Formats: sequence, structure tokens, C-alpha cells
Amino acid sequence: MDQATVLKIIREFGKALETERIKPQKIILFGSCSTQTQRPDSDIDLVVISEDFIGKGYWERIDILAAAICRVFEPIEAVAMTPEEWERGDSLIVDYARSGQVVYG
Repeated sequence: MDQATVLKIIREFGKALETERIKPQKIILFGSCSTQTQRPDSDIDLVVISEDFIGKGYWERIDILAAAICRVFEPIEAVAMTPEEWERGDSLIVDYARSGQVVYG
């Protein structure tokens, strides 16, 4: 899929998150779609940063992301983080996603 399609899907995903009562501060695109080296079977790798994830556990975050992904029904792989978790940067995902691009927010 081309970059315009990827960005359109991310905008739709952002709206779907808001339907789930999550207001993203930032959505960061990383992986092959951010470097435009994706293949036809590639997914869209995203980090969603929102204060609305504060106090929500891992599985609750997964449920929220899954509901938003189902609304968009596109190949999205997303990780939910609070702004503090992103700034702390103590996960491999953060290390990898720091080279990505902010595409929402």
C-alpha cells in the first residue's frame, strides 16, 4: 500500500480511538511503512501515546486498541503508552519507534 493510503488508515484509526474514549497526543509510525520499504503483506506499526492510558493495565489497553483496529479493519499493529512511559523509554519498542515519524497529533 502506498504512503497516502497508510496515512489515511492512520487518520481513521485515530478517529476510532476517540470513539473508544482515547484521545491520542501522538501516533508514531515506525517499521517498514515509515521507511517506505513495506511489502504487500506488511502491517502498519504504531505507537499510540495518550494520557488516557494512565491507570489502565496491559490487557485493558489491548482491548481498547483491538476495538479501534476492528473498526478500521486494516492490518495495524499498535502499542499503547502513556507520555511518561514514552519519555522513560525503557522498552525495545520505544528504542525502535524513536526513529519513526509522528503522523498524528
